Amino acid sequence: MNFEELLATLADGKFHSGEELSNTLCVSRTAVWKQIAKLHDLGVDVNAVKGRGYRLRQSVELLSLAEIYRHIDDKTCDTFDRIDIELAVESTNRMAADVKVSPYVCLAEMQTAGRGRRGREWVSPFATNIYLSLAWQFNEATSSLDSLSLCVAVVLARALRRLGCAGVGLKWPNDVLIGNRKLAGILLEASGEVGGPIRVIVGVGLNVAMSRGQGQSIDQDWISLNEIVAEPLSRNEIVAAVLDEMAMALPGFEEKGFSGFEKDWREFDCLTDRPVVLQLGSKKIDGIARGVDATGGLLIERGDTLTVYRGGEISVRPSK
Repeated sequence: MNFEELLATLADGKFHSGEELSNTLCVSRTAVWKQIAKLHDLGVDVNAVKGRGYRLRQSVELLSLAEIYRHIDDKTCDTFDRIDIELAVESTNRMAADVKVSPYVCLAEMQTAGRGRRGREWVSPFATNIYLSLAWQFNEATSSLDSLSLCVAVVLARALRRLGCAGVGLKWPNDVLIGNRKLAGILLEASGEVGGPIRVIVGVGLNVAMSRGQGQSIDQDWISLNEIVAEPLSRNEIVAAVLDEMAMALPGFEEKGFSGFEKDWREFDCLTDRPVVLQLGSKKIDGIARGVDATGGLLIERGDTLTVYRGGEISVRPSK
């Protein structure tokens, strides 16, 4: 028996006795018990009732290559012909960096050392959200990768709109929000020699069904997709929609840069005309956000001066 077989059996949310699991999976009841204990260690809420058996308190949809390929476009299959799914990894970005193949996609049910921007922890409970990293190689003709994070944010917003999610907004440079609550984050890491090809790892963390208890250590307002949709969304369908949009967007970015995404960015931008604070190291800059320029730089108005910024942490300033 492997761990995935047990989890797949329990994923229907119904009770299964130890004897039934032992017979179905062709292992001893002791082996079943050990794997149930492993589920507990991963943070999976297993309900054990004497005389009835085991069940998951909430049904779980595991990521599945078959299901992902069933939903993605044929051209996307050709683009991403290697997709790996792991049970648990330290970080999908780290895994993608170690696999020297491009394009390449890896997903995990759980990250033990997931990372956000600026080294922050990315909370990654088991079989709850989407943890996806994609490796893509840009040739030396790419003019600038400065705006790539904005373009990836647009890709996520397009995918969510395609899935029927309303109210998606983007906060410069790449946070995906519902209202003022964070839904998804993006981490880009690049490697390569000056003047040569550049390999970029695009890491995406998207909250799908995370409970308040699972996300209690997160130090900012956040939201999960299942809080805003009438029916829970399939994680496999979400992955397929994201990959479809990535397969169309990344070649376009290499050819045209930010220009192919500027219109959509302005549509999803939730900072424009709002008072904001930009943190640049120890320096704070107060002003009014006025959108982005043609290359994705943040425009901040202070008095009669409009200045473009390309780095820093942005937050909305409370209205007085």
